[in-house]
Amino acid sequence: MHASELMSRLADVSVQAALVVVVDVVGSSPRHPGSRMIVFPDGSFLGTVGGGIVEASANKKAVEAIASRTPSLLKFEMTGKEALGSEPICGGAITLAILPSTSCPGFAAAATCLTQGTSLVMVHSLSPDATQGSGYLVAVRDAAGRLVYSTGNTIDDLAADSALASGSPVISAQDGYLYDPIAPVDRLLILGAGHVGQALARFAVNLDFSVCVADSRPEFASPSRFPSGVETRTGDFTTIVDDYAFGDSTYVVVVGPSHSSDLECARAILRREYRYAGIIGSKRKARMILDQAIAEGFPPQKVNDLRTPIGADIGAETPSEIAVSILAEIIAVRRSSPGILAIDKDRETRR
Repeated sequence: MHASELMSRLADVSVQAALVVVVDVVGSSPRHPGSRMIVFPDGSFLGTVGGGIVEASANKKAVEAIASRTPSLLKFEMTGKEALGSEPICGGAITLAILPSTSCPGFAAAATCLTQGTSLVMVHSLSPDATQGSGYLVAVRDAAGRLVYSTGNTIDDLAADSALASGSPVISAQDGYLYDPIAPVDRLLILGAGHVGQALARFAVNLDFSVCVADSRPEFASPSRFPSGVETRTGDFTTIVDDYAFGDSTYVVVVGPSHSSDLECARAILRREYRYAGIIGSKRKARMILDQAIAEGFPPQKVNDLRTPIGADIGAETPSEIAVSILAEIIAVRRSSPGILAIDKDRETRR
C-alpha cells in the first residue's frame, strides 16, 4: 500500500491510529528505512514494516501508543540468539518510530500532494511532552520548500533537504523532530497492449505502480483485457506520450507492435524527463533505434541511457517471463539497487 493511501486513512476524522515508520536499519532487514504501516486500536493494520517478530512488536507498541498518546522510538536487535531462534529473521538492527496520530488537515494535504506527483517531508514530533505535539504531525513541506501544512513550529530545513536527498528518514539534532520523506506514487506507462504489455500490467499493479497501458489499436487497449485500476488509452503513441504526466517517478516501457511504432515512442520519450525508460527488442533493433535517434539530433548520452534491449537477461521466453525480467530491472532502479550496474553492464554486450 502506497504512502498516499496511508495518509488518506490518517486524514479520516473517525480514525484513531498510530503511524509506524522504519527510521534506521543496521545490517540486514526485510524492509528499508521509510517503510510504513498504520495500526488501529484493535491491532489491525495497513502496510508493513517487515512482518514477523519486528512487526508484531511494533504492532503491540503502536496499540499502547494510541492509548497513551505517547510517541516513541522502538529499537529491535535482530542478532545473536534472537537471530538463531526457532523463527529465523534477518541479522541486524532496526529502529522504528511509533507515532500516535489524530486527524488533522496535514494528512489530507500530504495525500493530495502525493497523488499530484509532488515529493514531500512529513515532520513529526517525537517528544512525549504534550506541549511539544505528543507525536502529532508538526508540518508537511514539499520538495520546493513550501509548507503545505504547519502548526506554526519552526522546522529544520537542512534536515528536510537531507531526508529528501537520501530518501530516508532523518532525526534532526536541532529540534529532535523526525523528518520522513515520501515520494509520490510510481507511475508506469506501458506503450503497447499486446501479450507482454498485458502481463506487465497484471504484475505491476501488485507492485504499487499506477499503471497506464496505451496502444494505437483499440481492440488491444480495451479495459476488459486488464485488471481493475489499470488505465487504458488509445491513439497515436506520440500524442499519448505528450499528454502523459512525466516526472521523477515516471517509468515507461515500450513493447509496441512494430519497429516504426517503437521508434515513434523513442522520439517522444526522449523529449520528456523520467525515472526509467526501456524498449523491448533484439540487438539489431535496439541498435537501429539508438543510431536513428542520435542521427536525428537527440543528445547521445540520453539516447544511450535508454534501456534497450530491455530487462534483466534471465533467459525469459514467454510474455509473463519477459514481464518479470523487465520488472526486475525496474525494481532495481526503483530501489537504487547496486544490481542495476550489473544489468546495465550486461546490456552493453547485447547492443
